[in-house]
Amino acid sequence: MAVEIPKSIADLPNSAPRFIGKAVNRVEDPALLTGRAAFIDNWTLPGMLHCAILRSPHAHARITSIDVNAAEQLPGVFAVVTGKDAERWSSRMATIPEKWGAYCLATDKVRFVGEPLAAVAAINRYVAEDALELINVDYEPLPAVVDATTAAQPGTPLIFEDNGSNVMLQRVFTWGEVDKAFASADRVFKEAFRWNRLGANPLETFGVISAWDTAENSLTCHGSFQSQYHMALATAGTLGLPSNRVRLISQPHGGSFGGKGGARGTVITALLSRKAGGRPVKWIEDRMEYLAGGAGQSWDRHYEAALALKADGTVLGFKVKLLDDLGATAEGFGAVSAAKPLTAFTGCYAIPAAQYDLTIVATNKLPGSPYRGMGPPPHNFVLEQLMDIAARGLGLDPGEIRRKNYIPPDAFPYTIASGNEYDSGNYELALNTVLEMGHYQQLREEQAQARQQGRLFGIGLVNTIEPGVFDWNAYAIVGLPQTGVPEGATVGIDILGKIVAKIGFSLEGQGQYTVITQVLADYFGVELADVRVVYQDSLSAPPHFGPGGSRLGVAITGAVLGAAQRLTDKLIKVAARLMQTEPQNMELRDGKIGIKGVPQAVMPIAQVAGAMLARSDLLPPDMDPNPEATYVWTAPGRTPADEQGRAKSYLTAANACHLVAVEVDAETGQVEILKYYIADDCGTRLNPANVEGMTQGGVAQGVGAALLEEYVYNEDGQLLTSTFMDYLLPTINEVPMTEKRALVTPSPFTPLGAKGVGEGAMHTTPAAIMCAINDALTPLGVRALEVPASPHRLWRLLQKAKPA
Repeated sequence: MAVEIPKSIADLPNSAPRFIGKAVNRVEDPALLTGRAAFIDNWTLPGMLHCAILRSPHAHARITSIDVNAAEQLPGVFAVVTGKDAERWSSRMATIPEKWGAYCLATDKVRFVGEPLAAVAAINRYVAEDALELINVDYEPLPAVVDATTAAQPGTPLIFEDNGSNVMLQRVFTWGEVDKAFASADRVFKEAFRWNRLGANPLETFGVISAWDTAENSLTCHGSFQSQYHMALATAGTLGLPSNRVRLISQPHGGSFGGKGGARGTVITALLSRKAGGRPVKWIEDRMEYLAGGAGQSWDRHYEAALALKADGTVLGFKVKLLDDLGATAEGFGAVSAAKPLTAFTGCYAIPAAQYDLTIVATNKLPGSPYRGMGPPPHNFVLEQLMDIAARGLGLDPGEIRRKNYIPPDAFPYTIASGNEYDSGNYELALNTVLEMGHYQQLREEQAQARQQGRLFGIGLVNTIEPGVFDWNAYAIVGLPQTGVPEGATVGIDILGKIVAKIGFSLEGQGQYTVITQVLADYFGVELADVRVVYQDSLSAPPHFGPGGSRLGVAITGAVLGAAQRLTDKLIKVAARLMQTEPQNMELRDGKIGIKGVPQAVMPIAQVAGAMLARSDLLPPDMDPNPEATYVWTAPGRTPADEQGRAKSYLTAANACHLVAVEVDAETGQVEILKYYIADDCGTRLNPANVEGMTQGGVAQGVGAALLEEYVYNEDGQLLTSTFMDYLLPTINEVPMTEKRALVTPSPFTPLGAKGVGEGAMHTTPAAIMCAINDALTPLGVRALEVPASPHRLWRLLQKAKPA
């Protein structure tokens, strides 16, 4: 029987929802607030050893020799592994694009500062660190390639000699009649932009405990894995083990934001455990390791972009040329960040033609990794800056040029030039709402007064799309041709009517366990306390992906609703037999199964489940005595990508409009955020408190991107920002508490009409702040085109603007 997933809250089998759509207390919080959540560093296993990793001090060098004898002889050391062990017991790590991967430990040469060379397993971390001091490595330094433009040129030293070039991927994608659009335009506005490296910095770094079973030739890993199932497959492939011989157990972890890669650490500790005879080996990444050698760097980009417009402000075409510096290898899935902009390439606008000239290169820097937003935040920064530049050039208000180009509400579902389909939206409503919230005309009057006083007061007005519920087909252009990302759940009812949901991801902070609890409590008419969510490991859980790509709230809702529907079908068959009628005469309503139109003829779901478990003699002949069902949800209607990368990929298109006022100190370049307003639409809000938290968190990371965060390398490939003294994160003093207003345009395609919202304001905030800064600088005739707009960068612009 086909499973029909409810498309709205009104379709649930109850008289009125009690929990969905409300900010209920989170079920995760008692364990977190009382310190009972078992994070990876809280774990100790019998006989456990501790790992320390020796890392390269060079950005590019050939390894001429490595001597570990003294380290192996140090009391308390049980195993030492080098690149030779990696070559013997593993393969190169899989990469996207292909053939740009290395072993978990450097073999012939090192390619970035911080690359692992050797690792030690010892009785404790102190002994392991001491042993590293005894390892002698001789290097032959090679020229470091740090600049992306240089890396792309012929004759440049090669990161991977066998590949013959440092260019990982170079393609031009053309959608629509781009040349005609630019040739017929009244005005064309061009600009170059620079987005410097930044990345995820969760409270907790990566950690793992690996235990190799020498009898079974299998591996079990506890760790802070963001996506345990896919990490397990990758680990099995790297180690040459059958997939059912690798079991990953994801512990609760303090955020990821894409930064919990951990592939090298997992394989290194597995090799150490194997060499140590199967003793568990624990590695907890320290903060400097994370900053210099972890999964925390992303989006090192050089842009050239252009907009073609009619004189009235109608946008005819959009061109983007991107040179993306991915770092030394493609091991961290960082390349997908260059592909994801196809899912919302033209933003909220009905731009009929677009072109994407994409070049991804390798340099001697830390390999790039995913980060919250997965690539569109820099792209949105470029598009929205160009919209403002065009508005000034045409004498239009920034709001008016946007309003003129919006996709109209009656055009949805709407297929954009780059091929993705937007499900629903009302962008003009979001614009009107935020203008009303911020008293826009009054803000402009305040700006005029400030300028008369010589102050640099700026207003940023920006709207963006947040693509939600990702699909692999979005990344086909960099080598991921699959379609469909499963998320499964098993739902069961015990003999006392209590409900258990079994899923495949651990606590990560976003509140999905609470959403599962709300959905099942409303579906089956029980209390929140009657539902428990149980996490299962990679071999036990139904097929799953877990958090990532603004998908899990929608996907897990679909999974638990599908499982609940299948379980309901079983309960109805049993109840129909017990009540001597046909299943088609029965229905679930408010926690009871009864005969339609006969209010007195009902059985509570606990009674039906109890009959299944305790009176199997009363069941239909084809019914197993198990009140449990599993469902695996995938986004409907997805299509394979064509030769130009066009596909129905991300299922939902949330949208937001931000209005921000800033002041730039004319003497120091310091930026102060004065006011910040947000109108956002993520469809049905399953839990408004979750949305509020993710939105405000996205603002914080967006402030960091716009004003503070930057990984800086010198010309030798040495990282100059390897501590939080140098890599600056925003604090409560820099991040404003925003004023927000919720809009609701339900998705017609998703469970309960919800849209993905996990990446939230990170898509919009950097662009909004940068547009405000440039609005402030407009009277001076200079533009801030590089992110972050640090005080020093702005000060240099201010000095440039001063008369000689």
